[in-house]
Amino acid sequence: MRGAVYYAIFYAVVGSYFAYINVAYIQRGLSGVQIGTFSSVGAFLALVASPLLTGLADRKGWHKQILVINNLLFGIALVSLYYIPTFKWMLPVVAIIAVVGAPMMPISDSLLVRMANIYRLDFGKMRLWGSIGFTVMCILTGTIWDVIGLEYLFIVSGIVFILRSLSVMLIEAPDGGVKEAEAGKGLSSGLKSYLLPFKNRPFVFFLIGTFFWGCCMAFFIYSSIYMDQLGGTSLLVGLMMAIPALMEVPTLLIADRLADRFGLLPVFMAGILQFCLIIVAVIFVKSPTVLVILNGVRGLGFGLNIVMGIRYVDRLAPKEQTGLYQGLYNVVLFIVSTLVFMPFLGYLFDYHGIQWVFVATVLAGVAGILIFGVMHFLTKKGAKQGQLVS
Repeated sequence: MRGAVYYAIFYAVVGSYFAYINVAYIQRGLSGVQIGTFSSVGAFLALVASPLLTGLADRKGWHKQILVINNLLFGIALVSLYYIPTFKWMLPVVAIIAVVGAPMMPISDSLLVRMANIYRLDFGKMRLWGSIGFTVMCILTGTIWDVIGLEYLFIVSGIVFILRSLSVMLIEAPDGGVKEAEAGKGLSSGLKSYLLPFKNRPFVFFLIGTFFWGCCMAFFIYSSIYMDQLGGTSLLVGLMMAIPALMEVPTLLIADRLADRFGLLPVFMAGILQFCLIIVAVIFVKSPTVLVILNGVRGLGFGLNIVMGIRYVDRLAPKEQTGLYQGLYNVVLFIVSTLVFMPFLGYLFDYHGIQWVFVATVLAGVAGILIFGVMHFLTKKGAKQGQLVS
């Protein structure tokens, strides 16, 4: 119950501002280039900050402290944006938001998946309440912003982030950080500890597959653009974000049972395959309503990927570095893939049309499936060899 309540609060707060922040910037009079600058600077800083702060949390045992402080700073920064009128003064505040926001999801995931393991609970059933919270708050706040105006988004969402810091009391933190005795065994408390995950060959291989899966997820961005091209209303754009989150719930309910039955990587690959098939269908869609329905259905596969990715990374990570491993996973999935692949997709969009963008994301997803498939084959082969030796 504590894990479910935490996830519901965590993603409900995200839903209060995530879908509307760029619209609020536009209403402030910011240009597309300025908003793009926010995204680029934020992505670069998150790329640096996430592994540093998650690694610090692991080494010092400061997981809950960092979550509390970062929620407070995130909220204060959002509130301050309400009083800052110009782009040049907003940029450093947006940079602070990117830095403090980057480690919050991976640290939360690392703690909650460990709680689920310790008490032998279903992690998927915890995480599904995050999808419900996001959906409900996304729709509720959309109604509120229509009434009071998006200029108050910065104040209201900032206060909600500040209050979210209280939810950290629901989480159990691991005992301490990395001890000095353990440092002598190779887990140093210095910069070398940040390089240790890259000596874990299965994890590096998994990150390569994750990169292609992240490239496939760029479909999210261009599906909204496609909706606009098809003449869809703002309501339909909002539903494209809310319905998939709600459709994640059924698969989150059964995700752990599927993993126990078929294995983490096979279920992960099945989720990506379903996602790719939806994109293929979207290529031929000409109706905004049908586009909303297909986007909703893709939430079924995405729900599987949420659980499988977090659980697989937790399986590969030593207990002293769970936060760092989850942080690197999030960075590759959401940031590195975006920084590398988005310029190429932008070129395809400008010169060849949006259908070729969708084709490229499907090919990226297939590449991810092939890499995870090889991993699964090698893992099974290694297990059989181990059985023969024993």
